[in-house]
Amino acid sequence: MHNTNFAGEQVACGATGPRGNNQASSDRPSMSPLAFMRAARKAGMRKMDAYAHHPYYGKPTETPAALPNGGAVTLGNIRTLIALSNKLFGRKPIWITEYGYQTRPDRLFAVSYGNQARYLTEAYAIARRTPQVALMIWFMLKDDTNIDAGWQSGFLTATGKKKPAFNAFRRLPH
Repeated sequence: MHNTNFAGEQVACGATGPRGNNQASSDRPSMSPLAFMRAARKAGMRKMDAYAHHPYYGKPTETPAALPNGGAVTLGNIRTLIALSNKLFGRKPIWITEYGYQTRPDRLFAVSYGNQARYLTEAYAIARRTPQVALMIWFMLKDDTNIDAGWQSGFLTATGKKKPAFNAFRRLPH
């Protein structure tokens, strides 16, 4: 993007997921966020207003502060992404434009309702302690009604019942 018609607009680069296999010839090619940053710089990208990232956990036992395996970037090592962004593009805000923990009925990535509330509080505390993180958005207010394909990371169940994360979010400093 070179120009827009909006005054004061800000454009974020990235919107990267937490992990990637960095294998273009694989059946499911994907690029890790750090490899994406390096490739964008090598391709000539020099300017952006912010870098957007989705530092989702890899398994239900992974807390927000847990260090991920391999080249993944989660909240546990978000400073790695910040350091590379600063090196390649100068000091830019980091926007966490998607984050969340799924609850039941998801079968693969579900955490308990209590852990979702606890991890939400921990995640926002990490973001607040990281000055360059300027924005953090929790993914979904209300769980998707499509149980098989949708996300269950909301503060409300698909039927509208409040989960403990609802009040945990209300108690966060704003």
